[in-house]
Amino acid sequence: MRYFNVLFPSSMALLLALSAPHALAERINLSQDWRFTAVESLGSEPPAYSEATWKKVSVPHDFSVMDKPDGSPPFDKTAISGQDSGYLPGGIGWYRRDLTLSAKDSEGVVLLHFEAIYMDADIWVNGQHVSKHHYGYTAFTLDLTGKVKTGNNTVVVRVNHTDPSSRWYAGSGIIRPVHLETLHRIHIDSDGPAITTPIATETRGEVVIKTPVINRSENAASLTLESQIVDVSGRIVSQTERSVTTKAASSISLDQTLSVENPALWSTDAPNLYYLKQTIRLGDRVLDERKTRFGIRTITVDAQNGLRLNGKSIELRGGNIHHDNYMLGAAGLPDADARKVWLMKSAGYNAIRSAHNPASQATLDAADELGLLVIDEAFDMWNKSKKPMDYSRFFKTDWKADVTSMVVSGRNHPSVVFWSIGNEIPEQTSPEGIQTARMLAETVRKLDPSRPVTQGVNVDSPHNAALLAELDVAGLNYRANQFAQDHIDHPERVMYTSESTPKDAFRYWRVAETMPSVIGDFVWTAVDYLGETGIGWMGYSQDWQKLGPYPWHLAYCGEIDATGRKRPAAFYRQVLWKTGIDPVSIFVAQPKGTADLPDRDYFPITGEHLDWSLDDVHPSWTWRGQEGKPLDVVVYSEFPEVELFLNGKSLGKKAVGVDSEYKANFAVPYKAGTLKAIGYLDGKPAGQWELKTAGDPASVRVTVDKQELSADGQSLAYVTAELLDGNGVPIYARDSDLKLSFKVSGAGQLAGAGSGNPMEAQSLQSGHVKTFHGRAVGVVKSHVTAGAIQIEASAEGLPSQILHLNTVSTQ
Repeated sequence: MRYFNVLFPSSMALLLALSAPHALAERINLSQDWRFTAVESLGSEPPAYSEATWKKVSVPHDFSVMDKPDGSPPFDKTAISGQDSGYLPGGIGWYRRDLTLSAKDSEGVVLLHFEAIYMDADIWVNGQHVSKHHYGYTAFTLDLTGKVKTGNNTVVVRVNHTDPSSRWYAGSGIIRPVHLETLHRIHIDSDGPAITTPIATETRGEVVIKTPVINRSENAASLTLESQIVDVSGRIVSQTERSVTTKAASSISLDQTLSVENPALWSTDAPNLYYLKQTIRLGDRVLDERKTRFGIRTITVDAQNGLRLNGKSIELRGGNIHHDNYMLGAAGLPDADARKVWLMKSAGYNAIRSAHNPASQATLDAADELGLLVIDEAFDMWNKSKKPMDYSRFFKTDWKADVTSMVVSGRNHPSVVFWSIGNEIPEQTSPEGIQTARMLAETVRKLDPSRPVTQGVNVDSPHNAALLAELDVAGLNYRANQFAQDHIDHPERVMYTSESTPKDAFRYWRVAETMPSVIGDFVWTAVDYLGETGIGWMGYSQDWQKLGPYPWHLAYCGEIDATGRKRPAAFYRQVLWKTGIDPVSIFVAQPKGTADLPDRDYFPITGEHLDWSLDDVHPSWTWRGQEGKPLDVVVYSEFPEVELFLNGKSLGKKAVGVDSEYKANFAVPYKAGTLKAIGYLDGKPAGQWELKTAGDPASVRVTVDKQELSADGQSLAYVTAELLDGNGVPIYARDSDLKLSFKVSGAGQLAGAGSGNPMEAQSLQSGHVKTFHGRAVGVVKSHVTAGAIQIEASAEGLPSQILHLNTVSTQ
């Protein structure tokens, strides 16, 4: 969301201030020119302190993935959080930044906005301690009015990430964007208006606006609030204004209702957006102007009709995500967060669960633009800890501020469908837990009565009944077997799977598509992530305490891997959802004795066991040493019949549907060449997929997801390097992987690189990687000066490939 404000000098007389010229200005992005040290630096708070030895960095920034001072990788077998954090450390970090303010800015209202700092942060301004913020995932704003001066000011931030603080990789530092706002003394509250759309039909949209207006001047003022709804072409489609007299040093909330004829509704298929442009005037003088983006849509849920968006039924094709961005660590650069949403949309998902913390603004913005629904989640724990140094230490004192931050930050995003107050809370069914759930839910409903409240619950019925009674929608983790009976016992209960295992995709989705009271399924997970090492390969130990040993560092359970490549489970889910994306695909089971990763049976599986591991199948027909041996081949298909061919010879047709779980299995004696599947609809070929045997690596194919970046020091391009054989067939066999390096020069820099190999615990910053299944990805970040960027990708023994990008000025 972007904000526009008028900047005025503060004055002793309001009319004198209004006689001064004014200019519109955006919030100031403070991404650049920070200095950082990972050395404890008590005494560095005063402005005069010299940080000459500190490293220059930009934010968002995660110091846990930085290489060690000696240049060695950040992964550490002895890291306190070990398997949970992917063997990456927490620690203490210090940041300093200078702010230069004009006289008119420093004398007005000055607000410093942090979107997230992980965690337990202290902030000083000009040597004065101004705030302490504990939670690592919520936004907070510091009012620096009267604490800053004309000229140079110094902001100092101390981060204290004491491990073990999390069950997954959290990162450390100023992990999301920072902005500065300078406002007139009379302005719309910096959190902006609250917008709801209680009516959204093809013929009419009703937009209800509650706008908090603040008068911090010494005078009463007779003001006019003008509100205009503007479509994406810039056309004003509705407007109104309201006059009010505000007292000095006071605030007031103004209600307005506008009607939009024949609105372009927001939906997952057509994510249409509008802007609310608001102006505060005193007479003819503009004091403040603000733009807030929103969408016109309604959400309803009930057990008879399920979830309806704009009156139309919709099932949540969902995936859980954590907040990290792999080779960037937890640094939530907007382009990285947006790419994750785009990857999910491209794979057929229409919903995201932000597990288990509030989503970034970039994630919500991208979901708004691309059309994904979001369950925005607050906490992974309340009063009782899951890890000794987690947020439970601060819950009793901080929960209300943090829940408020989540709701206020997300309530104008049409993508947000539910608020989740927690996940698998240890005390969830105790009297204390039920009381806490009631307290949280009531607070959320006061802040935003337009959306249901939910929670991720992992307790069986009937023991969860008292807790679920506090919620509007029941999120159940790994309990598809209970839905049928729960619906009989509680016919008005609306349910969904807040977490499911990829191997059980058919069973979970079948429940959702056949029971109206079950509105969707969120797999664990959509995108791979750092920490919870190896659960997608070996699972947990029976005592739920042990995970993958070092050097495992990725969970490896993502249906989209850490670099953005779809894994077989993602293709299968597309077929289950009947998205039309890749409606037929082929995968081959790894032959025994040829596993490309160790530890598959690290934890013996006995009795009832949750298994997050994906089927060990691969998009490859290169299996040297398997000549003549039967290989297990599976074809996923939306089409009711598939036929498999090897080197042009038919291996037979098979029916595909609910009874076969949309799979056709074949035993195929291996012979190099081409394996092709054709799907038939009404007896006619309707789609096909093929795999070809690859030879030795002969070249590197380098592609990039965009050709132009903004010269803002934040814009990213993702560069993919793939090994090809002499015929241009992609390399997949692990014994053909090569060492590869990315080098970036010109108006950009390498921000990180990785292959997605869950055991390759190497530097994420050096650019030196080894391909994994023939592939590696580098991330290029722009500088603040426009110009050309050159990217060179080199694999051992192969010709280097060079790409060029341009950056353009944002001024």
